[in-house]
Amino acid sequence: MLRTEGFRKYLGNTSWLFGEQVVRLVVVLVTGIYVARYLGDSLFGQLNYATGFVGMFFALSAMGVDQIVVRDLVQRPERRDELLGTAAFIKLVGAMLLLAVVLVATFARGMDALTATLVVIIAGAELLRPFSVIEHHFMARVQARRSVQVQFVQVLTSAAVKLALIAMQASLVWFAWVYVLETFVLAVGYALALARDGGSWRAWKVSRTTLKYLVGESWPMLVYGVALYIQAKIDQVMIGDLLTATMGQEAAYAEVGQYSVALKMIEAMGFLPVIVQKSLAPAITRAKVQDPALYADRLLNQYRLMFLMFLLTSVPLYFLAEPLIILLYGETFAPAGALLSLFAIRLFFTNMGVAKASFITNEGLFRYSLLTAVVGAGLNIAINYFLIPPFKSIGAIWATIGSFLVSIFLLDLLFPRTRVNLRWMLKGMFTFWRFHRAT
Repeated sequence: MLRTEGFRKYLGNTSWLFGEQVVRLVVVLVTGIYVARYLGDSLFGQLNYATGFVGMFFALSAMGVDQIVVRDLVQRPERRDELLGTAAFIKLVGAMLLLAVVLVATFARGMDALTATLVVIIAGAELLRPFSVIEHHFMARVQARRSVQVQFVQVLTSAAVKLALIAMQASLVWFAWVYVLETFVLAVGYALALARDGGSWRAWKVSRTTLKYLVGESWPMLVYGVALYIQAKIDQVMIGDLLTATMGQEAAYAEVGQYSVALKMIEAMGFLPVIVQKSLAPAITRAKVQDPALYADRLLNQYRLMFLMFLLTSVPLYFLAEPLIILLYGETFAPAGALLSLFAIRLFFTNMGVAKASFITNEGLFRYSLLTAVVGAGLNIAINYFLIPPFKSIGAIWATIGSFLVSIFLLDLLFPRTRVNLRWMLKGMFTFWRFHRAT
């Protein structure tokens, strides 16, 4: 099997995707350190407040069609131009809706002129997002190399421009324009890659029948995406809003800056469990078909591995967080060290939640997954209102931990089909040292 053309093709495809993620992680993290040092906690917090505000609505520009388009391109490659054209139209409508929602919300909330400018610029960048459907064409053909090459150019261009802005001592608004540049580079790069593959975006067609089909298929993923983005981005927005009333705007943005630095560090560490889960997913899926006992064993082993990874990363991080932050970001961001130590606890929920995706996918529990996302987002917002005013960023972290506890673990108790998964997760945690290679 290892020598077959199909195996080499998929291995090469996965290698390109893995390499892109590693390069992106390193480049973005290093560039982010320089940007944070240059802007300082207050301006860096203001920029992240703006990106977080727009980020809550990012699902609108995706419209939940991505996975459906990839699936249909695999099954019906002859309908490429119709699928890509219709999906791009849906994404354009979604991006326009996102921009309209953001504009209304910006003026309704009475944002200051600079923050409103940042928000509008970042939201406007989404109007170029429809060209991202070209990536689905290459994914469906197992040609990740071509889309990854475009993404390499985008990441390196973005990093070079940010470093140039720092060297020129540019104002904050120019860093928002980098988001527009990133989407522009992706749009042009994807269009050129498609042309080299013998296609053209000018040949795309919008089909009313396909439009109805894609919207009908994708709306659950749209709701799911909105809930996930809100849960991921709402903390930065609520910290800024709730603390402005008590601390003043500049101090509130500084708190957002400290929180954002710790968050970016912890998000970087969330990369490994995703790779592990994707690597183990085919074996778990095969076991589901072959033998229920083997399926249970492999899921249990995955939970054990994820919990072990949590221990190996979170314990050292808890003690080294503050000196690590000071080393990378400087004394200005020393308070982010305490936040990063607390964020180490969140790695537990991140790892177990990523592993749980294998169970959700194999059992077809997508409506349940939608429910957990909506409940988690709503609970996170509610707890934030109570904890952020007295505890600042620490309260936001505890709110996230609380919402994850409910959405990842406690909701499993309410449904018979998910209670077995809760038992596997708990057994995996309490027997992590028994990890073995399932046959």
